[in-house]
Amino acid sequence: MGKSIQFAHPVKFQGKGTLILENHVKLGYWMAGSINHPILLQPREANAVIQIGEKTALVNGCELIARTQITIGRDCRIGARCVFLDADFHGLKANERNSPGMSQPIVLEDNVWLGTEVVILKGVRIGKDAVIGARCTVSKDVSAGAIAIGNPMKIIGSVYG
Repeated sequence: MGKSIQFAHPVKFQGKGTLILENHVKLGYWMAGSINHPILLQPREANAVIQIGEKTALVNGCELIARTQITIGRDCRIGARCVFLDADFHGLKANERNSPGMSQPIVLEDNVWLGTEVVILKGVRIGKDAVIGARCTVSKDVSAGAIAIGNPMKIIGSVYG
């Protein structure tokens, strides 16, 4: 753990892996909703890693569940009840449901902003400065500075232009 980590809401740490919280990470926000939903940080497997970059803030009710790796850059803003899933957690075919399924790392670069209830799925990279609108499901990469909304996700603009 880095220095000056702020806990403003209940946080559950679960799993066998590694959790890295860099300096000045903020977990929870006292004025946000979801007061009955703790933040869940769960590197499930022994080799799983969740890393949260310096000055990043996660609001109440977020869930980060990793079988491999979830990396969040510096100065990110993660809205309430966002969910990060780096795996399917079981096979998709009917006869493979007892298998562990596919897993791929998730990466958020620096200064990414996620609105409320965004879902980030396995293998996604979100470029620096990108903005993802509320309730968007992100199943493919988002380029730096892009503004993405909806389900299915669509790019509607850029923060640079």
